Amino acid sequence: MSGPQATAPECCGAILVGGASRRMGRPKALVEYAGRSFAARVADALRAVLPEVVAVGSGALPADLGAIARLDDAPGIAGPLGGILALLRQRPRSAWLVAACDLPLIQPAAVSWLLAQRSAKHLAVLPRLDPRHIEPLFAIYEPSVRPLLEALAARGEGSLQSLGGEPGVASPAPPAAIAPAWRNVNTEADLRGLSAQPSRRRKPS
Repeated sequence: MSGPQATAPECCGAILVGGASRRMGRPKALVEYAGRSFAARVADALRAVLPEVVAVGSGALPADLGAIARLDDAPGIAGPLGGILALLRQRPRSAWLVAACDLPLIQPAAVSWLLAQRSAKHLAVLPRLDPRHIEPLFAIYEPSVRPLLEALAARGEGSLQSLGGEPGVASPAPPAAIAPAWRNVNTEADLRGLSAQPSRRRKPS
């Protein structure tokens, strides 16, 4: 965050666990990779850098995640937007680094890179791995973005892709070394192909 650090809103972490996991056929938070559940791997990466991590949504949580604090999605708002708005409504003065539960290649270095992109000029930091799409589900949402998200909810817009064209929303490209952290896993075929490179953009759940 540019300017004195004391003036920057505290940034906490949140794991989104509200998805239906239709394509995987089982809760993605519970799927294991390299002996650890997806959700626990995400929590490990966030906890290595951030002061607090919570889970948002009604999805199942794995035993290896521990006694993490939970928050319900905002009522009547479908998709990840409901989870992000729940965070901003619950703690309106905090910034949130949110990560979907299906990012098994996430790493602390990617979390640290996201934090380094914060600026007093930014409403949010939504990375862009290709020219056409932003990555809203491993991203930072500042308190000041809330009116924009509330407007999306009021219009019934479930997709967050429109945020990519909004003034104040930064869309930097992650360095190649950490880009795999944004690779999500939606299907059993994706899971079998985790060792493949390069990373791919997020696909709809």
